[in-house]
Amino acid sequence: MNYDQLLYVTELANHRTLQATADFLHISKSGLSQSISQLEDELGVQLFARSHQGMALTDKGQELLPYIKSMMSAKVNLVHQASRLGRLNKSHTIRFAYTNTFLKPMLTEFLKAYDSNTTLLLKRESSSTIIEQVRRQELDAGFIAIDSKHQADLLGLKFIKVHDGHISLITSKQNPLLSKDRVTEEELARQKFALFNDPYNDQLFEHLQFICGPLETVARLDDSWAMYTVITKLNAVCLARDWQALHSPDELFATLPKINLSNIINDRFTLGWVINPAADLDQTTKFLIQNINKQL
Repeated sequence: MNYDQLLYVTELANHRTLQATADFLHISKSGLSQSISQLEDELGVQLFARSHQGMALTDKGQELLPYIKSMMSAKVNLVHQASRLGRLNKSHTIRFAYTNTFLKPMLTEFLKAYDSNTTLLLKRESSSTIIEQVRRQELDAGFIAIDSKHQADLLGLKFIKVHDGHISLITSKQNPLLSKDRVTEEELARQKFALFNDPYNDQLFEHLQFICGPLETVARLDDSWAMYTVITKLNAVCLARDWQALHSPDELFATLPKINLSNIINDRFTLGWVINPAADLDQTTKFLIQNINKQL
């Protein structure tokens, strides 16, 4: 019994004819038939029966098929694990997280410096989640946005400032607010809001409701393409940081108009890297952070 024979059984069960299976596997029909017969002889069980529709698993074949698939999976896992152990001394995983829509510069710079021995673990989280995961050393570094009210969240961590930014109101190109010199609380109260999932944004939105009264929420989203679609289809608005649009992987989102809200809310915040001082970052990770900063 060998891996190829097990593969032939699973594919014949899928394709149901010798010719279709042989074509799929790029082997001869006679070689496939012979291999199946040899396996049946070794097992002492008839796996397939011929019919007008082709080849069908027998009842015993149906019963054995999950075991065959399990053996194949075990072999693949064995090879993968052996390969991982063989690369263990050479391989390295960089663990980053970023706030909403900052994926583009991180991925671009990693691809430029790609090394076959380096794996990038990159995920999107809220700033508050990133801070806690860095604190627990579940991440090497995280790129966050933080305002003055939440500076205490960084206690015991190292913060490397990259950019001082502001919050803007993102609208569709047809929104009447664009014709105004300055937006008022009353005009904001008539808008439909789509929100990025972020606890800090939630707190800002809650504060905005203290000022303007209850505000209508039509969507809560993580993806910039989804946000663009909701804004343009529903003539909605969203609160977004200036770099969320600039460095969004979705180019259409970056084209939407922005309205300054500094007359209504404290719109200032800081973007940068949060790192645990107890973590000893290797040169590859430091080099990648430096290159990302240059692109920003």
